[in-house]
Amino acid sequence: MRSSARGVENSAANIEQSSARAAAASDRTAENSARTARASGDTARSARSAATASWVSAGFAAVSAIQNARAARAAEEQTAITQSMAAQEQTHQFAMWRQTEEGKQYVAWRNQAIPLAQLLRDRQTQWQLAWAQAIGNAQDSVSAQELEHMKPHTVQVRSGRLKIAAVILFILGGFGLITTLAGASMTRVTVLGVAGPLLLALLMLAVAVYLTVNGKRRRQEEQTGITWMNTELRSIVAAEAAQRVARFGFDPLAVPQGYTGFAWGATFDPSAYADQLMWMIINGPVNFPEPDELPALVMPDVLAPNPAFRPEVNAALADFQQQS
Repeated sequence: MRSSARGVENSAANIEQSSARAAAASDRTAENSARTARASGDTARSARSAATASWVSAGFAAVSAIQNARAARAAEEQTAITQSMAAQEQTHQFAMWRQTEEGKQYVAWRNQAIPLAQLLRDRQTQWQLAWAQAIGNAQDSVSAQELEHMKPHTVQVRSGRLKIAAVILFILGGFGLITTLAGASMTRVTVLGVAGPLLLALLMLAVAVYLTVNGKRRRQEEQTGITWMNTELRSIVAAEAAQRVARFGFDPLAVPQGYTGFAWGATFDPSAYADQLMWMIINGPVNFPEPDELPALVMPDVLAPNPAFRPEVNAALADFQQQS
């Protein structure tokens, strides 16, 4: 147990040094964000259609969204930690347990785990911002033709006009036929006496039948054309998407908000590790964990920059290496 406590104390020094370097780097991050905001203004002036404007600005708009999400999540976690600690301090069972050797080790671990988890959260936000910038720059370099192919496509079915005309003629012809025959019956006029109106009504019905049959045939032909066009367009879109993945390493027109292609940690996912720390920080006093159940407090190794990565991603990795 003593060796475990000494290990936590040694890790504390490294964590504090990393926290200090991360704080110094926050100014550089703010300056980069300001430059990104100015660059987003230039990008927003690019001529894009309304259907694709969201793609063009999505990368830079995500920067603000990620920052707001991180601030909200940090506030929620800090509130949860504060409320949890306040409630636990008033619990007799926890007060008794924290006097034990296991409880003392947990409290010491928690006091160092909180700044480490928050530091990892901040670094993850910087990582997401770097990817948002990379996605925005990639979106801005996509050709207008590719953006046009991604727009919703519809085909006007002209046979709809024939259907409307047929319905109108059916109504007029049927009404004319009924009124003509009813009028002849009431006035005892022979059929020859109403031959003109009767023929007109029958002609309307005949034209309505013709339009109905012809409209059905036209709809079948147009539907075949629509199916062919959609199939061809899907093939074009799929081929262009594959080209974008080969060019950027991802498809900038198909990634969700907050997308990161991979974790910045060289050996494990720092975001999942931060979640693990936060869970133990908040729930540990309820579960009374043993010392060997406490996650080791380590700063993840940073993935080395790679020429295959996007420049914005490599810049973030280089910055992380300077902070570590």
